[in-house]
Amino acid sequence: MISWSRATNDVPAYVYTPATGGMGSQWQSMSDTSDADSTLDNLDDPHIPGLVDALRNSPLRRFVTATLMWGTGHQLINIAQGYLLFELTGSTLWLAALGAAVGIPNVIVGILGGVLADRVPRVMLLKIGSIVAGTPMLLIAILFSTDHLEPWHVVVAGAFQGSGLAIDWISRLSLLPDVVPKNILVRAISLDQAVFNGARVTGPLIGGFLLGAAGASVAYAVMAGLFGLAFIAYMTFKPVEQVKRMKSSGVIEDLKEVGRVLESSPILRMNLMFTAVNALTLGGLVFILPAFAKEIFNTNEAGLGLLFAGVGIGAVAGAMTMSWTGGVRRAGPALLVTDVLFGGFVLAWAYTNTMSMALPFAFLLGYFNSVHVALGISVIQFNVPAEVRGRVIGAYEIAWSGFPLGGLASGSLAAAFGLRSSLTILATVLIVFTIVVALVSSKFRQSRIE
Repeated sequence: MISWSRATNDVPAYVYTPATGGMGSQWQSMSDTSDADSTLDNLDDPHIPGLVDALRNSPLRRFVTATLMWGTGHQLINIAQGYLLFELTGSTLWLAALGAAVGIPNVIVGILGGVLADRVPRVMLLKIGSIVAGTPMLLIAILFSTDHLEPWHVVVAGAFQGSGLAIDWISRLSLLPDVVPKNILVRAISLDQAVFNGARVTGPLIGGFLLGAAGASVAYAVMAGLFGLAFIAYMTFKPVEQVKRMKSSGVIEDLKEVGRVLESSPILRMNLMFTAVNALTLGGLVFILPAFAKEIFNTNEAGLGLLFAGVGIGAVAGAMTMSWTGGVRRAGPALLVTDVLFGGFVLAWAYTNTMSMALPFAFLLGYFNSVHVALGISVIQFNVPAEVRGRVIGAYEIAWSGFPLGGLASGSLAAAFGLRSSLTILATVLIVFTIVVALVSSKFRQSRIE
């Protein structure tokens, strides 16, 4: 069992206290070895820094810069791959195939990546993730420009994107607590999420413009370039490891250790379940947005970019709300409420008929989804021992594989029942699941981050 002692009466400064008989080894301090030294000096500082204070942290600034490059690259992929595939085929079943191609490797790599994140330097994994995701995008640009592109090429590139995304996401979330002191960790997480969600605004707008004005080859070349810039940013990372990694007992034992962590924490287990169902709904929406844009809203590439950006603007607002406020302590109720609101606004969005109606609902669903995600990540960071953090975040990434698998679900449902009905089914499942948890799990309703 893991307990967290409040350092002050404010939020959120915590001191880790290993319980007797618990799993894993105790944390061991290491000497400062890089320019991130100053980030550790204030671990016991009773002053809780605000957002501006957090931004003075140099390693955090570099971290979020890399997030901007990486996030914009992935958002360009999200808008371009679905659009290009639907233009080539006109079939939502191909969009379903794309969702499966992204999702299945995401699950497999999520399992392996979580183990690797506790064994291999996490910065190295970030570099590998950029190469895995960026190289296929360059190849797509070449294939399109030489008129040799086939639909299956886009699907295969999606599989590499899913793998690269899993590697990068696990490593990123596992690394952040090694970069910043705990008294700014919630703000750092929320700020990093805000930058990532900012890419959800700029990425689609840039992508829509590039697809319409310059074509897919230029758009995909820009994606490859952004992953290259992220790789360069990763080369500047010099994190101070706050935890000495102990010798592993083997992959199977490592995974069993994760199971013991989850078994001891109801909020972690439920958070992973929430993540999977939430991601399924969000992914279902994102992967069939190109079909909605063309068949429901009768808009072009720029209009598609606006739809993506509407969700992204809401997500930025949600992440910034968390960053400015420093989060909430009653995590259980907040996760329940934000999930229901997100599902409700997805339902409302599915039955809009014009862009002017769709964009406000896109903002609202993006807002509440972002708050939900930031809360979920904070729950993990504050409830998981550092020596198994990578593996638990690997489980979190597997839960997030519901995002591309949502594309598989929504594309298949749309082919059978229509576009609106596909989202109605996914959002209804999310809302019903959340209500059931709220009714039957008093422990989850009372869960707090402290």
